Amino acid sequence: MKFLITIDTEADNQWDHGIDLNTKNIEHVPRFQVLCNRYNIKPTYLVTTEVCENEFAKKIFSQYSIAGQAEIGAHLHSWTTPPFVDKEGYKYNDPFHAFATEMPDNLLIEKLKNLTSQIESSFGTRPVSFRSGRYGFDERVAKVLIELGYKVDSSVTPFTNWKNCKGAPSGVGGPDFMHKTNTPYTITTTSGSILEVPVTILPTKWPLTHNPELARYLFQKVDDSFFMRAVRKLMFANQPLWLRPNKSSKIENFIQIINEAKRLKLPFIVMMFHSSELMPGGSPYWTNEKEIEILYRFLEEFFLFLQDVDIESITLSKTVI
Repeated sequence: MKFLITIDTEADNQWDHGIDLNTKNIEHVPRFQVLCNRYNIKPTYLVTTEVCENEFAKKIFSQYSIAGQAEIGAHLHSWTTPPFVDKEGYKYNDPFHAFATEMPDNLLIEKLKNLTSQIESSFGTRPVSFRSGRYGFDERVAKVLIELGYKVDSSVTPFTNWKNCKGAPSGVGGPDFMHKTNTPYTITTTSGSILEVPVTILPTKWPLTHNPELARYLFQKVDDSFFMRAVRKLMFANQPLWLRPNKSSKIENFIQIINEAKRLKLPFIVMMFHSSELMPGGSPYWTNEKEIEILYRFLEEFFLFLQDVDIESITLSKTVI
């Protein structure tokens, strides 16, 4: 089993829709990369248009890529990558952050072409790995990615349903990944194929670990009755577990994820978080310097654990070699 750490590398505080874009969080990336280098962890930085335009980002990510310390992939934010349309949900950085799955074909194609060219121009390498902003991914997006030469995607979030998350006002919300598993799989279209390596999201408590349909019922149907809401709150409040650090993360939880991944014989485990989470106040999750220090202590503890159990780190593109 290999470990992948994927960083959605984007503007500061994407949760505040409609604000002017700023990429100060990129200044906080070198500290993180130094930690990764210490433990031979190789991140995949999935970058947006606004990061491609940041001169400091151009310098450091090019260096990391040339040195073989990291990979530069693509991260589409439909609201920051041109072209734009004078319509709610399709304007530049408007309050409606539309899913890529809501884009008309011609707009989706042009945005992905532009982002791919921006990355190649800014960092000297053509991206082959991808994650869609807000996890907006389906076979239609996959087909365009394949045509542009992408080899691997990591947009699928198993055991989750984004349908109730609004994007474009005229859209239908996000994708439903409730029935997706953590096992990588190949998506084949008329244009070719691409490997899907889902973000690691796993139930780790019995009986959910041995009955995926029960887990899905609990996660999706929980609002249907008071009894089921009570069961989840009392017995499965933190389920499923994401391989994503937050203020309530405990190393024991991450070890549970790894143990379950081993039981399932998964070839990869995929961690994700945002570059803005490396900056104090850059996200709702880590709001000050003290909390950032907590994040770094946790990451180091986890990296040490990976080292102790001999789990190697690779980048996204290495999953297809």
